[in-house]
Order: sequence, then C-alpha cells, then structure tokens
Amino acid sequence: MTFLNEVYTKRQKLAAVLADEDYSGIRAIVEELYPDRAHFLFELLQNAEDQNATEASFELRPDMLIFEHDGRPFDERDVWGITNIGKGTRRDQEDKIGRFGVGFKAVFAYSETPHIWSPTFCFKITDLVLPTALPPRHDLDNKTRFEFPFNNSKKSPTVAFEEVDAGLCSLAETTLLFLSHLKTIHWRVCEDLTGKVFLTQHSENHVEVVRQNNGKVAGNSHFLKFDGPVKGLEKQRVAVAFALDFLPNVEVFDAAKPLAKQLRIIPANPGRVAVFFPAEKETSGLRFHLHAPFVPELSRASIKESPANQPLFEQLANLTASSLHRVRDLGLLTADFLSVLPNPQDSLPDRYGGIRSAIVEDMNECSLTPTHSRSHAPAKYLLQAKASLKDLLSETDLAFVTGHEEEPIQWAIGAAQKNSNADRFLCGLAINEWDIDDFVELLSEKTSDGFRFLPESSSYAHGPDEKFMDWLSEKPLEWHQRLYSVDSS
Repeated sequence: MTFLNEVYTKRQKLAAVLADEDYSGIRAIVEELYPDRAHFLFELLQNAEDQNATEASFELRPDMLIFEHDGRPFDERDVWGITNIGKGTRRDQEDKIGRFGVGFKAVFAYSETPHIWSPTFCFKITDLVLPTALPPRHDLDNKTRFEFPFNNSKKSPTVAFEEVDAGLCSLAETTLLFLSHLKTIHWRVCEDLTGKVFLTQHSENHVEVVRQNNGKVAGNSHFLKFDGPVKGLEKQRVAVAFALDFLPNVEVFDAAKPLAKQLRIIPANPGRVAVFFPAEKETSGLRFHLHAPFVPELSRASIKESPANQPLFEQLANLTASSLHRVRDLGLLTADFLSVLPNPQDSLPDRYGGIRSAIVEDMNECSLTPTHSRSHAPAKYLLQAKASLKDLLSETDLAFVTGHEEEPIQWAIGAAQKNSNADRFLCGLAINEWDIDDFVELLSEKTSDGFRFLPESSSYAHGPDEKFMDWLSEKPLEWHQRLYSVDSS
C-alpha cells in the first residue's frame, strides 16, 4: 500500500462523517469561516511562509486559480495535515503561522477538487479529506503548485473569479511587512493584468514595499520596522512599524543619504494589527502598525480575548517604547513624529492602553522628548512656554531664574498648532508650564524693594535680589528691548 493510499484509507471514516447530513454544518463552517470570501489567499501565503518560501505567485483563470511557491516540498506530515480538519501538523509548531487544518478548507467554498503537485507528493483532494495520487509534473522547477478548479456547485465560476480577482487586487502593502521569508508575490489575471508586490530591506529597520501593475510601479510604501523575539518562543517575533513618507522635494530614496534627510514618519491611517497578515476587523486606535503571534478569533479577522495574548501586548508596549530611542538616533523623533504617538484624548481599547503608558513613561524618564534647542531630554525636566519667552531665555538663563541650576532643565518643543495630536501628546507628558506670566511675577518679586521670601532658608529678605540684579545688568540692551516686547497675550 502506498503512503497516499494509507492516508486515503484512514480518512474514509472522516469523509463519511462529513458527508452525513447530520454533520453538514461542519462543511458550512469551514466554507463560511472568513469575513471576506477570498481570505483563503492569505491561508495559501501563510503556508508558503511556513515552508520558508521567498517567492509565491497566483494565476487567475476564468475556470481556476493556480498558486505556486518555492518553499520546502510536502512531507508526510503535510499530507496528513492537509487532509484533516481542525488539526494541522506544523513542524516545529511554535515557529509556524499557518495550519493545514480548518484554514485550508476555506478553498472548498470555491473548489471541490484541489490539485497539488510537490516534488515529493502529487495528489488531488476530494470530499474535503481524501487524497488520490496524480501523475507527477516535471515542469515546475522544484516548486509546489496548487490548482483550484472553480467547480463548487454553490458558487459559479464567474462569481468565484470575481471574488478572487478582488482579493488579489486588494493585497495591501502590509501583506509582506511582518513576514520573515516571503519577499515577493506575483499574480496574473488571465492575460490582461499582471501584478507584483515585493519587499526590499534597505537597512536593519528601513523596509520598502513596492507594488507593480503590468510591470509599472503603481505605488511604494516605506516603513521603519522594529521587532524582537517572543519570550519563551524565541523564533516568533513581535513587531511595530511606523509609516514613512518623503520630505518635500524628495521623490526617490537614495541609500547613500541619511534617512532623516529624505523621509519622515507619518500617521498610518489606520494603524493595522497583524497576526503576520492584517487582522481586518481588529482596531487598535493607534497610528502605527503592530504585529504579534496572537491567538486570533477563528476567522482570524480579530484578536481573541485570551489570557495567552496579554504577555504579547506587554511585549509590544516595551518594544514600542524602546523603538523610540532608535527613532531618535535616526533623527526622526521630531515634533511632527509626536502626532503619530497616542495622546490622552485618543480612544484606545484597554488592551492597547499599555502601549500608550509605556511610551509616556519613557518620554518622561529618558532623553526622548524634543526640546526647543533641537535636542532631546526627559519630559520631567522640561518647561513649556510661548516661543518668544523661549527665545529670550537660554537654557542657562532658564535654570538660573527658576532655581533649577542643579537639574538639566530645558525648554520643551512647542507644537505647531494648538489642539493638534502633537500638542495633545505633549500635554500628556510631565512637562510643566512656566510661561510669560510666571516670568513677569518673578521679575516683580526679584526686583522689588519690599520683603521677599527665601525658600532655601525659609526666611525673608528686604530689597531686590542682588544675584538676580547682577544677572539682569549683564544682559545687553538688545535683550532688554526684546524683554519689553514679549507678548503675554
């Protein structure tokens, strides 16, 4: 008995149960599992990623869909897995994302007889679980090929074609963003349209995803991506990705030039959450993209409320906060970037709130918050005021007049627009207001002939503060002219 005959024999009982009218709901579940009908395209791509494929392709014909990848050929465990329901046989399961169980069965909404050619096994599947040998093909260059004839009686070939066509056309730039192996996806629709999406790694954190239609660039997206291993599952990764856009007058990326001279971080609208591929119905409320090997809902359209996911949210929070240090070092942690970060007025689901908290904590405690002098400092050592006062008082002046000479006190950067996302974010940090009214009050107190309270000795003194008067007297005439022109309104 050949191996495929052995599998066929053992799967006959399962096939009989699935054919029984009393259990017809099982097939309905696997056929109607996903929120969009062509979601099985992602199941195929997940399988290719699991097999370490670097390239995959779709060919859509009026009567069938063809899928190929250059990954590892089928082995016996793969055959057992693809002919089962609800239980995959992933090797090194902790390192894989796809499963040949329920997910693959979504193709049966389109095809009653999937055909599979791999360098090791060639077979078709009938009745969801029964494999039958096919003659091998020698024209595939060691690739694995799937063919899905559109022969499900519940869905006409025309409808099947239209749904798969729409699925291929909607492949987003984030499709490849969080994968480790798969870098290129090709597709062809009849003889009329060809498409391609591919990822280029420009540097450790900078990636570009390019989309082509009929050989011409239809769009490209740049991202700053950071990732790290999952604790206890070291070959899995959590990741965060910030969208990038060209600066004015820059049209093409030049690897020889600094990133900050060409690109800036912009809000992603919306920020996507992925379990390798986008979870279409998951809403984070954030303006950047996240990935983790979450336990998803059965449809994979959203993240399951599960205690198993909580450590992943915590790791994402830590990763996002730590990524800010690298963003700063690349020269991209600017006032504009603050509009990408979650502010107190953003409505975030509870499980994403920890990401905001981690960001705020690091901005408060570490040298990350942009300053008026174009450096970065902990927000807890920053003061906020109108630009005119910031220009009048240097950092040395500010430390002297506020009595913070032992602390690295500085001016915080100001948002370009009040009530903008950047302004709201700054207001949520531990930055204290110390503006023109405070300075005028200080001037009045320090230069008064009356009694002054001395906090350092808890006593009173009479007359102007001599040190303060010396400081004032050292200022040039031009400085005093600017002082009188400071607008307190």
